Amino acid sequence: MHEVISQVISFLLLIVIVWFNYTIANIAVTLYKCKKADKSLHFCFNSTGKIVYSVLLILYIVGFIGGIVAIVYGLTHDSINIYNAGLNVAALISVIFGYFLSSIVLAGKKYMLVGRMMIDYRKLKKVNFTTSNKMSFVYVQNDYSFSTRFVDKTQLRKIIAR
Repeated sequence: MHEVISQVISFLLLIVIVWFNYTIANIAVTLYKCKKADKSLHFCFNSTGKIVYSVLLILYIVGFIGGIVAIVYGLTHDSINIYNAGLNVAALISVIFGYFLSSIVLAGKKYMLVGRMMIDYRKLKKVNFTTSNKMSFVYVQNDYSFSTRFVDKTQLRKIIAR
């Protein structure tokens, strides 16, 4: 019974790894396409955001590759502990990096890209910067909000006020 539960959990972790890496790749392709279409888009990080996202990118690359290597090593040497550790590391780092990447903000002359959503400044309504590091706004009759913890708020306010 214990082996069946372990196999089910391993399969679920593999699904998590595949799903979040698909999401990460999708966001990366969207960033590339949007930056190619609008050359004025640039990352809107504050100094802490630059450091956090740089460290997260390095940790993601090292952790994901290390997790995959541990999975392969565990499978070839029949070591279930190494296999499970590799699954856990790869899944955890994919979830963390995917979460942070989904709230990345790029700002340009006319548009703002939040995660995978391109927003036209002229159509923003009821923009509100809260004290709890959130920005909320109404765009195309829908309410949206995102975290501004690692965003340069003065630069974002200046761009939106145009």
